[in-house]
Amino acid sequence: MTPHSKPLLGRISGWIAAGALTAASMAASGQAFAQGPAQVPAAPAQPNAPAVPQRVAPALRFVVVLDAAHGGDDGGGQVGGSVAEKTVTLELSVRLRSLLAARGFWVVTTREGNVNLDSDARAQIANHATFGAGDAACLSLHASEAGTGVHIFVSSLEPAAAPRFLAWKTAQSAYVSRSLKLAGTVNSALEQSSSADGGDANAAPIPATLARASLPGLDSMTCPALAIEMAPLRDADRKIVTDVTDSDYQAKVAQALAAALLEWRSDAAPDSRPDSRVGAQP
Repeated sequence: MTPHSKPLLGRISGWIAAGALTAASMAASGQAFAQGPAQVPAAPAQPNAPAVPQRVAPALRFVVVLDAAHGGDDGGGQVGGSVAEKTVTLELSVRLRSLLAARGFWVVTTREGNVNLDSDARAQIANHATFGAGDAACLSLHASEAGTGVHIFVSSLEPAAAPRFLAWKTAQSAYVSRSLKLAGTVNSALEQSSSADGGDANAAPIPATLARASLPGLDSMTCPALAIEMAPLRDADRKIVTDVTDSDYQAKVAQALAAALLEWRSDAAPDSRPDSRVGAQP
């Protein structure tokens, strides 16, 4: 785990309760399902809250869930001097959503505005949106002043066979192997990116760091899932040369993530199913 992972873990919070498919209906389908925590209270209506689709359109197989961390009363950390992390994560989500939609992805966002969301509801939104999809990916977006480049986090849960009903807090264990593959694809895309304007082939790529961590919300997601944390770009003396608030830098990170998801979609091997269907019989 990298030194900057603890601030990320301490800041991961937020999410509204979303209407999830019932356990009974999922059991009837014979699919593994992570049940939500008991008695999740309904959140008050939020004018900027995203509408959660009742089901994925049958013709659209690939679903991407973008989760802009923090929001509402939870500003996250301070980045770029005096900017709340929640602002940067939403900006990155909007940029990436536009790129993915233009490339034919079915995109679901956990928030479109400055709303409060808790970790359970973020996972519920992701699980609801990706249920029944042929392929999927979930990205939880963060920002930090610690470290440099892009930090890619995968759940530290050990891979496990999927029972008929996945335990809520460890549901990601059935998808960890695919999440690790997705992390490798994102890392490769960043290695091929450029931190310079114009895509200068001689310019250094955006640095990337991979780590494993226990991540609230992410550990409950039933799809290949990563936490992506933007950090500033630094020179050889570790001084910040480009902060996370820089719009061009955000655009380059979004382009690299979109390229990674395109590769992930075109690869025939990865899919959103659990690593094992053991015990998932109706």
